[in-house]
Parts: sequence; C-alpha cells; structure tokens
Amino acid sequence: MCGFFKGDSSEHQKRKRDKKKESCMLSARSLSIAWGDDKRYWNWINMPDSRFPEVAQLLKVWWLDISGTINTLSLSPNTQYAAYLVFKMIEAEGFQNCPIELSVGVEGGQSGTKIVCLDPNVEGGQHNRAVGLQRPSVRSDGWLEIEMGEFNSGLEDGDVLMNVKETNNWKSGLFVEGIEVRPK
Repeated sequence: MCGFFKGDSSEHQKRKRDKKKESCMLSARSLSIAWGDDKRYWNWINMPDSRFPEVAQLLKVWWLDISGTINTLSLSPNTQYAAYLVFKMIEAEGFQNCPIELSVGVEGGQSGTKIVCLDPNVEGGQHNRAVGLQRPSVRSDGWLEIEMGEFNSGLEDGDVLMNVKETNNWKSGLFVEGIEVRPK
C-alpha cells in the first residue's frame, strides 16, 4: 500500500491511478534534506495550495541534496514508473544558470542520472550552462514538476532511491512539496 505521507509516515491515504496502478507522493517531510533541520538554511511552512501540512522552503544553501526512498512493494508489481520532483520557485536565486543533477534507481541495480534546469524561465545566453536542458512543466494543481528518472518496480522487494543534488553555488527560493511516483 502506498500513501500520501502527511508529516510522518503513520498518516497516509491510498490513491489509485491509471487502471488501478499504484501511485504515491512522498511529502517533503518524509524526504532526507541536507541541512533541512537547520533554520538558517531551510524553513518548514504551510502553503494553502499544498496537499501536505508543510513544505520545505529553501532560505539559502550551497549544498542542495534532497533524497527520498520508496519500497517497490508499495507499488504495482512489474510496472514502469517515473519519479517527479514537485516544487515551486518564488523569488528564486542561484538556479538561473545552474544545472541540477537528478537520479533514480532501484537499490542494487543501475541508477539513471540526468542534468536538468529547475528554473522554468531560463533564457538563452552565451554563458548560460542551463540552455538546452530539460525544464519543469506546470501541473494542473499549479506546482511545477520535473521528471527525475524512470524505473521498473519489478516483482521483488527493493528500495527505489531518488536524489536531487547541486553543490556549486548559493541557491534560495525553492519550495519543495515532495516527490511523486506514478506509472509511466
């Protein structure tokens, strides 16, 4: 059973989607966020348009490292899935010319890594390292999402590891709602 985690994993609701294939969203609180408990770098706030009581607000950090894990037994067996980072950018800085590394993989197997741009408003320029990279799209709920990667849930017990990383400059203004895992 997979759920929407609200604050901690003990509160959840099951959601079905795409011909009864399991889909779920891990809240920002259920993710591991480097420096996430340090109020100098991150704040936990309520946003009225979020499905969760709290989202993570990036105040300012150099080392952006967010990871989440979900067990394959929580998902429909032998199904192709994609993981999506769900977020907003409000008065964001440091993301305009900043490639971000996303990775997804089943523990013990291969992990796929890609470089993307989280800023949906990047414009071309001679010195812009983010030109030509995949950018986020706007969801029907108003949040942004970007595909982190794909995996197959298989038939056996295993953890899917999902990661967002950038460690080369100061960043701020990122609001993380969570990571959604849904059938491809």
